Amino acid sequence: MASIAQVIRDKHAAIMRRWKKLAATAASAKGLSAPALETVMSRYLSALADDDAGAVKERRKLLESHLASRLRQGFVLPEIVSELLMLGRCIAEVCSDVPEAKRPDPALLVPILAELQHAATTASEIFWQHLREDEQVEKGLLRRLQTIATASRDDPHRGGFTAHLQEALALIVEGVPARCLSIALVEGELTVAAAVGGAPETRGGPPRPDLHDVFDDLAKSEEGSAVERALNDDERVVAVRLPEHGPLVGILYAVRAREPFAAREVRRLEAIAALLGVLLENSRLYAALRLRIEESETEKRLRETFVSVLAHDLRGPLSVSRLAAAAIAKMPEAADIRQKLADRVVSGIDRADRMVTDLLDANRIRAGERLALDLGSCDLAAIAREVVRELAPVHGDRFAVSGDPSVQGIWSAEHLRRIVTNLATNAAKYGAPDTPVELDVRATDAGATLSVHNAGKPISADELPRLFEPFSRTRSSQQSGIAGWGLGLALVKGSVEAHGGSVSVKSSQRKGTTFTVALPRDATPFQTEATGTPGDSP
Repeated sequence: MASIAQVIRDKHAAIMRRWKKLAATAASAKGLSAPALETVMSRYLSALADDDAGAVKERRKLLESHLASRLRQGFVLPEIVSELLMLGRCIAEVCSDVPEAKRPDPALLVPILAELQHAATTASEIFWQHLREDEQVEKGLLRRLQTIATASRDDPHRGGFTAHLQEALALIVEGVPARCLSIALVEGELTVAAAVGGAPETRGGPPRPDLHDVFDDLAKSEEGSAVERALNDDERVVAVRLPEHGPLVGILYAVRAREPFAAREVRRLEAIAALLGVLLENSRLYAALRLRIEESETEKRLRETFVSVLAHDLRGPLSVSRLAAAAIAKMPEAADIRQKLADRVVSGIDRADRMVTDLLDANRIRAGERLALDLGSCDLAAIAREVVRELAPVHGDRFAVSGDPSVQGIWSAEHLRRIVTNLATNAAKYGAPDTPVELDVRATDAGATLSVHNAGKPISADELPRLFEPFSRTRSSQQSGIAGWGLGLALVKGSVEAHGGSVSVKSSQRKGTTFTVALPRDATPFQTEATGTPGDSP
């Protein structure tokens, strides 16, 4: 009669074949290769045949190794316990197939089955201990992600949480090992915002093409459950939508070589994705709130500046008008003097009226409205020469007009005068002193162009995007000590665009600063678009 140990040694291969066939039926075993399924179970079976103290320690070591593999592979506790009990069943079945003369006494199986029962109990204890530790790891990971988000929120110069997704992924990959881990955000199209590991994606570019079907499934779903797929013979992907519910903002996805993702890893990715979705939305809302606060503070500063400048600038022409009117009353019989004083009154009122008109137009421009124009046949070149003559007493003989002698079109003479006056005045005030201000007016196939050039300190590149905003002044203009509202260029842009034209600027240390205005030959269609009828003055 053979011993159980002898049968295990002699029939080792047969026992393992039976066990692998049964073990492969577990749900978590699907897709595992033969080595991944077997892990160290073959060695554990061999250790069962030995009774010495060293074998007991070896069995414990092998049991812990097998359990660690199963946890990584996503097996649940009942499947792990079942595998150990299956081994006892396979040993019993092989023993019953041994010829009767050599068949071991069934009573000898009791210690082996008891050993496997004890192993199942030990596995349960280790399993629950692992889950508790795993839960703590996950809590720590989520807490650290929250810390990154809080730091990016509290420091406006950090660019918000979106700018720190790379840092966040470096943490996430600690909890979900993968060949590559990426986040793609919807920015018109799905774009890779961050990636760690051996990812083929480039930040700022599209995700890899073989993921499109996975992403399409997630985009169609409004639930936060993960999608796991085999990409090819070598890779698997698991992807989770951001946020968990509602419109798709982005996708968190991990790619791994061959080995399936464990159920706990998928669940962890889902938990991380749920938090990331909230953090991204909070970051967006906080950035919008910060912007509104900044806009509110800017509005407050603008109002204060507006009131201060308006009071100062309007006081001049109104004071002149008041003094002139008082003088007229005191000299009723000096007709020639009365006429000069009356002209001053009219001039002062006209100047105040222009200021108010500029302010009203600036307000319309800020509201996104197109200015209404009183259109008629105009000569841009003649208007430019007339404006230059009027500016010469103030700025000296610095202006030069070149180009075509006559440039005709259907425009607003009033607004053309504003455009030329503001550009020429700016060039004279902020250009290099005692250098010419060059105006060039030319007819084109489409209409006309006006360019105004001055030498001097260039406009810095970071100020160019805000140059045409109402109440915006460059640092050099503020440092110059020259008073101004910061409306001149905004009004130029508004008047040009009301004609259907465009204005641009080029500025460099070597070539100086040139503003270029392009106008269509007839502005009537653009006024019709703005008002629904041909444009008239309000």
